[in-house]
Amino acid sequence: MNPWHEKIALNTGQPHRIIVSTVENGFPVHWHQELEIVYVLEGRMRIGINDELYALEPGDVLFIGSCELHHYEPNPQGCHKMILQLGITAFDAFSDLIFGQRILTPHLRASAGDGGGPSASGEEEALRNAVERHFAAIHEEWRGREIGHELVLKARTSEIAALVVRRLPMEPYSAQERTKRLEQLDRLNKVLKYIETEYAGDLSLGSAADIAGFSPTYFSRFFKEATGTTFVDYVNAFRANVARLMLADGDDSVTGIAYRAGFNSIETFNRVFKKIHGRAPSSFRHKK
Repeated sequence: MNPWHEKIALNTGQPHRIIVSTVENGFPVHWHQELEIVYVLEGRMRIGINDELYALEPGDVLFIGSCELHHYEPNPQGCHKMILQLGITAFDAFSDLIFGQRILTPHLRASAGDGGGPSASGEEEALRNAVERHFAAIHEEWRGREIGHELVLKARTSEIAALVVRRLPMEPYSAQERTKRLEQLDRLNKVLKYIETEYAGDLSLGSAADIAGFSPTYFSRFFKEATGTTFVDYVNAFRANVARLMLADGDDSVTGIAYRAGFNSIETFNRVFKKIHGRAPSSFRHKK
């Protein structure tokens, strides 16, 4: 899966993809055309959309718009959540009302007004409650897998799509904004591709800036605004994620993996790895 552009393979005959997971190892900045909805069952997680970071708690719902840059931060304690990705066909004739639109209220909190954030409006609370009911029904069907459960899942996801069309506050991007977003994605794709293919070597901000067609100073600002993190921090996080996969799947030494992942010292590797994953590298050995 390419971290810079996640091309989602939706189920055959179904305009949706459902993911249920209790682990959260994080996922780097990426984007896709599908609308994504995250519902937290238990635990906590943090998701960045563009340069905004959202802290999700149990019962929270987060909407991620089409082609929005987003990333998942790792949580060593895990997080039980459901992710629903809706393709353009899920909205049928109403797709133009969804794709190419800015979501004005992406985060619907279950605890809003109780010290967890600003108070939700009555419409936001009603929307969250309705989405939660459908997710609960989807989860029950997903666990039971009884005959015909695919029909129920399709019906429930269609209900959620209808809620998005009718009740999720959105506004269209201007022509200038659309052009800027496409240009931003094109430049960023080239840089993230560079990182993915060259992470084991000597990555430099200057080289990345040249690929993006910017000066180093402007590129630093551009990258931070687009991803919510600095170039150096992103590269370190990417390398730490590569190392985690190597630790789980291989028999090489921790030191060998550190260097294969692009770190030039074991001290830097240990510090960055623990910062990203919350645990020492050795604790991931052969754990899947």
